[in-house]
Amino acid sequence: MMVPINICEEKLDHLTRTFGCDKGSLPFTYLGLPLGITKPKVDDFLPMINRCEKRFASVSAYLSQAGRLELTNSVFSSLPTIYMCTLTLPPTVINIAYGGGQKQMTEKPPKVAWEMVMLPKKEGGLGVLDLRKQNEALLTKNLHKFCNKHDVPLVNLVSEKLYPNGKLPGNLMKGSFWWRGNLKILKDYKDLA
Repeated sequence: MMVPINICEEKLDHLTRTFGCDKGSLPFTYLGLPLGITKPKVDDFLPMINRCEKRFASVSAYLSQAGRLELTNSVFSSLPTIYMCTLTLPPTVINIAYGGGQKQMTEKPPKVAWEMVMLPKKEGGLGVLDLRKQNEALLTKNLHKFCNKHDVPLVNLVSEKLYPNGKLPGNLMKGSFWWRGNLKILKDYKDLA
């Protein structure tokens, strides 16, 4: 499929005939990620949330509480990872994921708040993955590539286009919604480094 960006219709027709592919349009989904020129809305994350809920619903009735805990950690550490490596998850999406997971795991109301459940076991929690922290950690990997000038096509493209002087900005937020989302954690990354 060929997705046009700033190209006339007749040139697009010629290219699709030449390469033997279909015409597409923005937004679309690629490898499960919503791609477009605007920031994804909460609805764009529903396929990921639905997959998490299906996992919880499919086997949770047959599991003990310890088994449900393992299922929760397994689902939260695998299914949303591709989203969290690429996009900043809106707080609403994280709350829906936790709420949906909690609702699906048991018919009864929750006995403990998610904030308590996400604490490490050493601190009295259950050690469920904190999606907010995981999202920030995975996005920090992107900044690490940019700050250390890794030879990756995306790093080269953004560096040449936005920062020809070779320095990342201190607080200047320019670029796409994706890049601005990464820059929001730049200060935290610099504090770690």
